[in-house]
Amino acid sequence: MPPHVAGTSPKDPPATLGETNAAVGYLNALYRPDDRLAIVAVGRHGPDARVEQRVVTTRVATRPSYQRFLRHLNATGHDIFVSMNPIRPNTRSREKGDVLEVRRLQLDLDKKGPDSLKQVLADVNAGHLPGPAAVIRSSRQNYQVIWHTDPSAWTPDAAEDTMRRLAGLYGGDSSVSDVTRVMRLPGFRNKKPERDDAPVVWTPHDGGPVRPELFSHLPPPEQAAPARRDNRAKNTPRRELSQSDRDWAYVKDQLRGGAQPQRLVAHLEQTRQDKHNPRDYAERTVRKARAALGLTQARAIPAR
Repeated sequence: MPPHVAGTSPKDPPATLGETNAAVGYLNALYRPDDRLAIVAVGRHGPDARVEQRVVTTRVATRPSYQRFLRHLNATGHDIFVSMNPIRPNTRSREKGDVLEVRRLQLDLDKKGPDSLKQVLADVNAGHLPGPAAVIRSSRQNYQVIWHTDPSAWTPDAAEDTMRRLAGLYGGDSSVSDVTRVMRLPGFRNKKPERDDAPVVWTPHDGGPVRPELFSHLPPPEQAAPARRDNRAKNTPRRELSQSDRDWAYVKDQLRGGAQPQRLVAHLEQTRQDKHNPRDYAERTVRKARAALGLTQARAIPAR
């Protein structure tokens, strides 16, 4: 089945009605009308670019007025993302405890995207892997695979373990394995400078709800993908990561996923009480991470 938007050439046309319909169609296909979704805009350009999140229902997110606003943000340099799993009532944050239930698994294929996707689909056709609900082309060589789950069968920890196993086996991004993750919303353009304004398109598949036992044969992540390094690297001692290294990696990953900077500051301040000035350490870490990612301060997405 062809993707909802067919443009693949380096000179894709501006946003079309087909792209607008793709965004609404994707949201209506994957989510229930009353699901509360985190919609995240990540600014990529200009001095006022920042990460902004709002939690709205699918019904609100698919309104023409809301889609027009998202399209305006996208046209002015913002990437648009949506949470994979619904958010609990009475919260507008996106921590692990805020996830209502596990509805989806995701696999981000960002290294050898076309080859990895072929392997995934070959294993699906051979019966070694359950069929996905959707495949998203997030840029010209990058793909995301989405599975619907049976929520009653999954805990967040089980889902995250399975997503790490999938990433390990198929060469995916193991950092994109959390149940709080936001992924690109089809129907918009990829605004990363190196992505050439590629349209984000999706192909629906027929995969139904999956249960953990369908993935139980997957090897643990450390066994799934042998390290791709030359023989000299085997004899090179690896520096043990410090806690500050881990903080840095965690903050950058969370910012990429649309986490709010003030929540990351609060988290670091609470967990790094070993520092002489935990607040200053937290603020500096988040500020430098945002700078490294090219994120500064953007306008809010309306809640309704």
